[in-house]
Amino acid sequence: MLNAKTYIYVFIISMGLFLPFLGMVNLFDWDEVNFAECAREMLSRGDYSQVMIDYIPFWEKPPLFIWMQTISMKFFGISSFAARLPNVFAAFFTFSFIIYMGEKLKNRSFGILWASIFCGSFLPNIYFHSGIIDPWFNLFITSGIYFGYQAFKTNTILPYALSGILIGLSIITKGPVGLLLFGAPTLLFLIFNRKEFQFSSLGLTAFFTGLIITGGSWFLLLISQGKVTVIYDFILYQIRLFNSEDAGHGGPFYYHIVVLCVGCFPASFFAIRNLTFKNKHSFQFLMMLTLMITLVLFSIVQTKIIHYSSLCYFPLTYLAAKHLSKQLINSKQGLKMSARIVIISLIAYAILLLCFAWVLNHPSNIVKYLNLDQFTKDTLNQVIDSDLLFYLPAFIVLGSSIVLMYCYKKKKHKQVVYASFLTVALSILSASFMVERVEQYTQGGHVSLCKEFENQNVIIHPIGFKSFVPLYFGKQQNSIIKNDGTLLEEYFLANQDHLSLPIYFTSKSYKKQEVLSLYPKIELVKEQGGFALYRRKKEFN
Repeated sequence: MLNAKTYIYVFIISMGLFLPFLGMVNLFDWDEVNFAECAREMLSRGDYSQVMIDYIPFWEKPPLFIWMQTISMKFFGISSFAARLPNVFAAFFTFSFIIYMGEKLKNRSFGILWASIFCGSFLPNIYFHSGIIDPWFNLFITSGIYFGYQAFKTNTILPYALSGILIGLSIITKGPVGLLLFGAPTLLFLIFNRKEFQFSSLGLTAFFTGLIITGGSWFLLLISQGKVTVIYDFILYQIRLFNSEDAGHGGPFYYHIVVLCVGCFPASFFAIRNLTFKNKHSFQFLMMLTLMITLVLFSIVQTKIIHYSSLCYFPLTYLAAKHLSKQLINSKQGLKMSARIVIISLIAYAILLLCFAWVLNHPSNIVKYLNLDQFTKDTLNQVIDSDLLFYLPAFIVLGSSIVLMYCYKKKKHKQVVYASFLTVALSILSASFMVERVEQYTQGGHVSLCKEFENQNVIIHPIGFKSFVPLYFGKQQNSIIKNDGTLLEEYFLANQDHLSLPIYFTSKSYKKQEVLSLYPKIELVKEQGGFALYRRKKEFN
């Protein structure tokens, strides 16, 4: 186990890198707002056994992460800060466990290097700033895989039990896919090593006991309450997710390969140089299997979303750490080359940040010279003051690059590599001001329109697009459901003559004429940031 001082250092670093500005930016539609709304409704209903959205059963996700958000909201109120806070603690536990694994597999220095690479690569760092499920889900799976590996090596009971408990936790975090992502690489690893590792029947019993107790707890709770249909719908959703695109989130087969190569830089650069299936008995072989199976699995899945392949962050950063650790010990020339490439990459990154900051401050130039759709034009034409803070990340990276060039000339190549990961982490933290402006341009108008009703008991319904913004930011307290359980469709909402609550609608602004012609009983109230707000005409209320 790590000593107390190490945990304190990791905690301070985690809080310092992920806690500041955590609630500065509104939650993003869909996933962040979706999960936070589930937690808000749990608090509103006082029923924590079942996840709901719009006050009807939500069978797409199990409740563990929603419970975390609910506890956070109990203490800190319903806010972006509270919704994202669980993932700040996920960062602490992730870095702590990475250092623990690194120390057990090799030494403390290797664990610190692995944690530094994870923290200092783009997507692995960014998702700890978010309010999505994956940081905890991936931590449970990776730790389950690690203890499974230790169980096979030592053939002792405790690692079997811990592995089962952790994979069970992954199941009640995101679903049965947790067992699949653990089971596929682990089973292949055992097939390749069938002559070397011996199973313990008592160990397997401990594994499945831990798995069933934790992973089956939520399902047993639903069954005991007579909510079997929720389980049935949940399983059907998991199947549908593999067979079809979900709400237009499609993409080519190679989508996740591009995401990982670009999004996980600089870890991906070092990991690519260490892609090998040598030594089938090693943890590296198991990590390679995890990487490849996860990548293939989510390349086959029709729904393509960036964070679906986020389990790959662990094996990618592990492979990068293995490559760099070899260079630190055996290859001074290779380390020098890595330091040089890192500095060049940081300079290119700074230039990109400068360009992006300029674009955020001058969006009208994008509208003028690019062929954009009408909705993007409407959002970018918002009159928002420019902000010099957008250039802060670029100056941090440029300043660091200058210092690192000096270190490079002094042949401090190890310091250059380590400092580059810290530079990336600090640039992401300081980019919160840029992300806030992106949020304003992409959904800010919709959020503002819905927030006007957060203290009123009204129904707000989007027309022509799916959004959880009206539910969460409008703080709705009732479902848009008839007493007989029939969902109210847009046409019914716009034409029913006797509604118990005031009803409002939102749409994209460019569709307002189409909306008004389809629903003559509603009228336009106002427009903001590319979105339009409507209400039923007084004579029809």
